[in-house]
Amino acid sequence: MTDLPDSYETLAAEGESEERIQRSKFIGLAAPAAEADAAQAVVNAMRKRFHDARHVCYAWRVGGVVEPADLRQDDGEPSGTAGEPIFNAIRGAGVLDVVVAVARYFGGVKLGTGGLTRAYGGVAAAALAEAPRRTVLLGRRFHLDLSYAQQKTLEHLLAAHQGLAEETTYDDMVHTRLWLPHSTWRRFADTLHDTSHGQLVIKPLDDGA
Repeated sequence: MTDLPDSYETLAAEGESEERIQRSKFIGLAAPAAEADAAQAVVNAMRKRFHDARHVCYAWRVGGVVEPADLRQDDGEPSGTAGEPIFNAIRGAGVLDVVVAVARYFGGVKLGTGGLTRAYGGVAAAALAEAPRRTVLLGRRFHLDLSYAQQKTLEHLLAAHQGLAEETTYDDMVHTRLWLPHSTWRRFADTLHDTSHGQLVIKPLDDGA
């Protein structure tokens, strides 16, 4: 997985929007969701909350960058006029692990396919804009045993490669769990090996994500 990024953007909390268009009321909700079950739970809650709405359309992008999964749902609107523009709003916002649902109360005036597409996409984009964001860091974890005298070298190399010492224990040696970004861990491992003349070798703890 050498082409994985070092991070991606997602939502830190929910965002909502509301707009009236040609007497129809649209209510949008953007929420973080790491997997399909969590996204579906958000949609189900939206349907319960707005149980009398004519439509509750939605889309999601979940699974992070390792196992991404997309879904669009028009919920009775003409095909491609609701789920797709909602999904395009998510993609345009540049976020992953996100679900956006839009409830519509029909006001008696038909909007046409173009009007529906603009309405659903705009309300979805507005909900996404209202939601705070957070950054998910991606990398790999390793175990390393070293002497007390080698700690300064490790600290210097971690700083140079944007790495972290997540947990450290001490006895006659220093035992530490390291995290490093995907883009730097190989270079870190090589530099650590060369600097220590082959004494220090990191042991992978997982495949990273």
